[in-house]
Amino acid sequence: MANYKEEQIRNNRRLARQIVGGVALLLAVIGLFTVIGWAVSALRSVLDDSDRRKAYEDRLFGMVILDPLAFSDASSVDPGVFKQAAIWGTVYQVQNSGGSLDQYERDPDTGSAIIPKLEIDTYIANLLGPDYVFEDGSFSTDVFSYHYDEEKQGYLVPVTSSVAQYTPKVEKIRRADGKQYVTVGYIPTATNSSSNGELSLTAPTEPTKYMDYVFTQGSNHEWYLTALQESEMKPAATPTPTPTADVVQDAQSMVENNLGNAMADTNTVPNEEPAPAQDAQDTPPEGEDSSPEDGGDAPAEDGADSTAE
Repeated sequence: MANYKEEQIRNNRRLARQIVGGVALLLAVIGLFTVIGWAVSALRSVLDDSDRRKAYEDRLFGMVILDPLAFSDASSVDPGVFKQAAIWGTVYQVQNSGGSLDQYERDPDTGSAIIPKLEIDTYIANLLGPDYVFEDGSFSTDVFSYHYDEEKQGYLVPVTSSVAQYTPKVEKIRRADGKQYVTVGYIPTATNSSSNGELSLTAPTEPTKYMDYVFTQGSNHEWYLTALQESEMKPAATPTPTPTADVVQDAQSMVENNLGNAMADTNTVPNEEPAPAQDAQDTPPEGEDSSPEDGGDAPAEDGADSTAE
């Protein structure tokens, strides 16, 4: 009886060890697959940086749509360039997130949307870094004038859709010499008027040029724009040119141009005059004889002589 109990205890212990071993093996297999999954995800994130490129497209939208000139030092650029980029970049972010210009207060005299100064300051700080300093105030560009309302602490932005010249497409991101180079393709767009004043863009085509946005790492380990230069990447083929590549027209100028063309067409008089109608009794062609035998009438002189006789 005692031997039977001892054998039963040994069997129970053996079974318990087997169960524990099976659980440990199962956990080891689960852990192995978990580690493999993490490794695959990490490798995918390294090879596929689409989310990162999309983040830079949103971040640089305000710059790309206005197509500023290249520069080697952001501090040497007219602050109006960055303020204008911040204004339209902010408008884009609002619309991209499902909002609209209607959420902003409007100036009662001009109908312009009032973009808060805080949003402009935040956009520029995220783009150029917290150390970039600029003064608030009204400024003008070749296209628009932006009035700063000191009382409302905001910029009066004309409600128009004819601003965007290009939309960005980030092609690649690389690091060299302690800097980060973001190669951006410029896709031309046609600006379309819209009834609600929202920014309206056409469907993308292919980039017509490429620029490298150069970022330098700040003291907070974030990357900030410091330079803009032409890229070594070139378009594979010359795409069909699209309006707004060089000149941005507002709605009024487009209407005036169309009206001028219509007036020019109306005032144009053809130089050719209609050919005169032929006389019913044209002289028959040379070589044809209208003799009586052929059924033609006799000459008038012959009829006169016959009457006289």
